[in-house]
Amino acid sequence: MMGARARRTMRSALLAACGIASMAQGGALDWNRPWREPLDPAAAEKQSDEYAWALFVALNWPASTASGAALPQTPFGSDNPVVWETWIGTPAVYRSGGHDPGPWRAGDAQLHSKERQFEDNSLRDLPNLRHIVNGVMVPVLDPLASARRLTEIRMNHRAFDYVRSRQLYNIDGQLRSFKSGNPVSFPYGAREVKAKWRPITEAERPRYHTMSLHNADGSTQLYGLTALHIASKDLPHWFWATFEHVDNPSLPDNEGWQLPSRDQFACRETQADCNQAPTGIGLEGTAWQYYRLRGTLTSYTDAQGAPRRLANSELEAGMQTSSSCMTCHSRATIAEVDGSPVRLPIFDRTGSSPDDQTARRGFLGEPTWFVAGSVSHPPAFQSLDFVWSLSLAQRFVP
Repeated sequence: MMGARARRTMRSALLAACGIASMAQGGALDWNRPWREPLDPAAAEKQSDEYAWALFVALNWPASTASGAALPQTPFGSDNPVVWETWIGTPAVYRSGGHDPGPWRAGDAQLHSKERQFEDNSLRDLPNLRHIVNGVMVPVLDPLASARRLTEIRMNHRAFDYVRSRQLYNIDGQLRSFKSGNPVSFPYGAREVKAKWRPITEAERPRYHTMSLHNADGSTQLYGLTALHIASKDLPHWFWATFEHVDNPSLPDNEGWQLPSRDQFACRETQADCNQAPTGIGLEGTAWQYYRLRGTLTSYTDAQGAPRRLANSELEAGMQTSSSCMTCHSRATIAEVDGSPVRLPIFDRTGSSPDDQTARRGFLGEPTWFVAGSVSHPPAFQSLDFVWSLSLAQRFVP
């Protein structure tokens, strides 16, 4: 029987082979090689805020567009695509007609252009898809250029391989999993990010991580990253961290930070809501010094049983005070009713009018929707392991 030391050695070797650095269990995090992605359940749980910054730096390290690997010799903050930007985006995973996305990297090429990387709901959320020209209401010719925000979701190689191997990229594969009772459980090291971008001016460029997109009229629009959610399968319920640009609360279309930030790593000498960036980890002199950790989640409730809340003003606008990454994502589910797939809704509309499309109240605390005998939610739904992007899958069409 393998001893504990031999198991640790084998685990470290496996992680190293995958390019993921295992940090000292329960000890200080290693900042000597900040470009290496950490994977350490103990650090994620016990040193959550520092671990969040370790992930943030590693995932935002300049990367090779050919391999997706971090470039250790390229200075942090250089004007390069970063690691997570080389991951595959959901439009290439959950394809039209529910078709197989193909092997890793091949799916990325199927996007054809960066302009197809973004979620359709970013366009549907526009106040108007028509505008007045010379007194006549006409369609917006370029919704992408008209959007005040763009949203994208990307997943790493481990997450993608799991989705593809289980054929979860279409609804049919998800229902097969449901009917067979085969649990959906992503492997450790699976990761997803959700990013928010807004148009910025050239003068704002030094304060933002940026990208440029081509508009329909041939012009180029500069965008700045305003928010970044990181979901990492370091723990059974995943590890959750969310970051925002420090300028967000002052934007005219931002509702401000309605929950206090919590960062005990950056705010070691003061209160946890100091809203500062940590020093000594390489942020200084780069655009990344203008980003803030709003908080982390590793449990549904605190030691007193009160629901933990975590919100991003760009990604949870309108529902910040009732937002919990873990509780919301635990509702990522599927079931079948009368031959059709059904999912638990994201928003709690209890007491709301069915016609009220503005109701945006989240769920908080421990999940109750899988408890046998529940009246409001029969225990027929299968968990999709906290991965809401699976709901983007379509039916398979030959």
